[in-house]
Amino acid sequence: MRILLKNGRILDPSQDLDIVGSVTIVNDQIGDVGEKIDESGADEVYDCAGMWITPGLVDLHTHLREPGFSYKETIVTGTQSAAAGGYTTICCMPNTDPPLDNPALIDFILDQSASPEAGGIFVAPIGALTRGMDGQHPSDLAALRRVGIVAASDDAYPIQNSQVMMRCMEICRQLDLPVATHCEDTSLTEGAGMNEGAVSAMLGLKGMPRTAEEIQAGRNCMLSLETNCPLHILHVSTWGTVEIIRQAKRLGAPVTCEVCPHHFALIDEDMPPFDTNYKMSPPLRTQKDVDTLLQGIADGTIDCISTDHAPHAAHEKDQPFDEAPFGIVGLESAIGVTLTYLTHRNIVSPLETIRRLTTRPAEIFRLDAGTLKPGRTPVAQVTVIDPDVEWVFDVNKTFSKGKNSPFQGTRLKGKAMLTFSGGEVYRDALWQSRRPKVQV
Repeated sequence: MRILLKNGRILDPSQDLDIVGSVTIVNDQIGDVGEKIDESGADEVYDCAGMWITPGLVDLHTHLREPGFSYKETIVTGTQSAAAGGYTTICCMPNTDPPLDNPALIDFILDQSASPEAGGIFVAPIGALTRGMDGQHPSDLAALRRVGIVAASDDAYPIQNSQVMMRCMEICRQLDLPVATHCEDTSLTEGAGMNEGAVSAMLGLKGMPRTAEEIQAGRNCMLSLETNCPLHILHVSTWGTVEIIRQAKRLGAPVTCEVCPHHFALIDEDMPPFDTNYKMSPPLRTQKDVDTLLQGIADGTIDCISTDHAPHAAHEKDQPFDEAPFGIVGLESAIGVTLTYLTHRNIVSPLETIRRLTTRPAEIFRLDAGTLKPGRTPVAQVTVIDPDVEWVFDVNKTFSKGKNSPFQGTRLKGKAMLTFSGGEVYRDALWQSRRPKVQV
């Protein structure tokens, strides 16, 4: 089987490649990539004129909810959602029930994601840093490493005890395993549901001070510097955290970080009063925070863009604001939000945008992804993006079970049209309308 993607703008940061040309997928592997390649003998031809041909998108921060919460999401619905958003590799977080703290559960994730129903999307498990995510006792991280975890994290239950965190980092350093951390001093945020500031005061809601994130970000960066353990800071949201990470990198700490599209596209003032679809942790912050996040993306302090895809059932979000869970879905809106609020505003170039969505996250967790180099991935992982198509995000047309998104009804510019993981995984309806026939 030979698939030809022609006339597209090829953006591959792993090769610093930005050219107009063609890519072939031959027997599920990347074949040729270049301005002029042999186009004869193709079984399927996709004319990608005006579109980008990129490595498959990589998400380091996805909640698949299985096992334990399959009413919110399953591995199958999550991977279908990923494919629709242009993602070919996603890393699933360990806050399931039970948490991903033993090898049998990691085997379950890998087996389920390898099923035909999952559509060929690669799922890389992140193991629980402590047993049962109790914040006290390190998991058997060596055993988890052997069966295939790519990082360790206690996710939304950050370790509060510095001695425990240091011990976990020492173990992970010996295993050459990155630690991924949500940074929050929970003594400052108990009972809070949004950013502490003028909006929370006006609504009469308890707010989360930015210092709750920054205190732990500083501590974790210093522990990374002390132990030399690779540290990845999840969903950075404040200007202070950006400055802390910038300084930690200058000091030589092996620290990386990510930002989510909602944190650079929205602020707390955008939230309709008590709308739980805007409730996430860390919360939406202020314009000053957004301005610094954008600066951090532009200068490379912020390494990559992740979704923090966190689906919930409708009845869980349809509660009073204080009682509703944190989290929003993001896999199918991320590329549209990123291009609309980042690329089309000239914050970063198209090549640098794709770097933050593919090559850089793959480097951070050392994944076989994020490149169009032949032979560097298990199968071809390719996404075709129309950067200029305008569309309205509608959660009711998404594959995820979760419909909780602050971007419902938002007009976006840019969308994944085709997703390949080996053979074709997903073809968007807008592709069908713009390119009604596949040439053969």
